[in-house]
Amino acid sequence: MELTPKEMGTYLKKIREEKGLSTREVYELSKVSNSYLSLVENGHRRASAVVLKKLASVYNVDYLDLYVKAGYADLIEYEKSEQLKNSISLKELFKDKVPLLRHCKSWI
Repeated sequence: MELTPKEMGTYLKKIREEKGLSTREVYELSKVSNSYLSLVENGHRRASAVVLKKLASVYNVDYLDLYVKAGYADLIEYEKSEQLKNSISLKELFKDKVPLLRHCKSWI
């Protein structure tokens, strides 16, 4: 469900206030400027996907949910495919490795 910039701003402001954070504190934690955040929260500017990801980590919310609400649903599949690539590459990296416990089992 995509929100208008005004609705999204209200939503983000509500989360920030529920966390007891000022815009200054959000800046210190995320490096999203006070003025930019103010413009977003007042519905005068649409938050970029990069900013939403930074805010999500500060607000402890799912950035993919923020993407949907802000109208960046097309980025979700890309993000998921990137996460999958990263997990596959780790699996590939360790596929020929034998767990240490397997070697130590006879010692126990």
